[in-house]
Amino acid sequence: MRGLGAEIVELDCPSFDLALSAYYLIAPSEASSNLARFDAMRYGLRVGDDGTKSAEEVTALTREAGFGDEVKRRIILGTYALSSGYYDAYYGSAQKVRTLITQDFEKAFEKVDVIVSPTTPTTAFPIGERADDPMAMYLADLCTIPTNLAGNAAMSLPCGLAPEDGMPVGLQIIAPAMKDDRLYKVGAAVEAAFVEKWGHPLLEEAPSL
Repeated sequence: MRGLGAEIVELDCPSFDLALSAYYLIAPSEASSNLARFDAMRYGLRVGDDGTKSAEEVTALTREAGFGDEVKRRIILGTYALSSGYYDAYYGSAQKVRTLITQDFEKAFEKVDVIVSPTTPTTAFPIGERADDPMAMYLADLCTIPTNLAGNAAMSLPCGLAPEDGMPVGLQIIAPAMKDDRLYKVGAAVEAAFVEKWGHPLLEEAPSL
């Protein structure tokens, strides 16, 4: 990026440290609220409707069959966070953190045109490797969550191959909300520079998945 004429500065966004915790309160809460509409009566899957069961039983059977473990986990977490007596302590606090993260981005974009960071803490892991470890799965989102909470424009480009496993490493580029044109200009310039350096698209070297 320096070779393309960019000036690189380091930014301090202290609220980003709280982003993971805030996201996994806000996202399950919204899932809990939105998925309440799947009642097996109006649309979608319906299980157990044999004429002998009540509407409540059909709804319960349908949700049991239709929602996977992770969805159920998020519904339970979200329902708890939105419940009376806990709303302000959990969901309300998470929304305040979201505001702080947005403010950190606003301050950062007063100094820079775009922000770059890793896309993920690690390269891609095999399918199913972390299926039994939800926390490890959540931590994989660490780098992208702040911009998701703030609603900025962002993209990811491959920027190299990890020597440990030969898998692509992602470079995340973040621009302010509604500045998609800036994001695409920077992304296109970086991608073209990488292709020129390598002589071909990076993913031609990546292992077959």
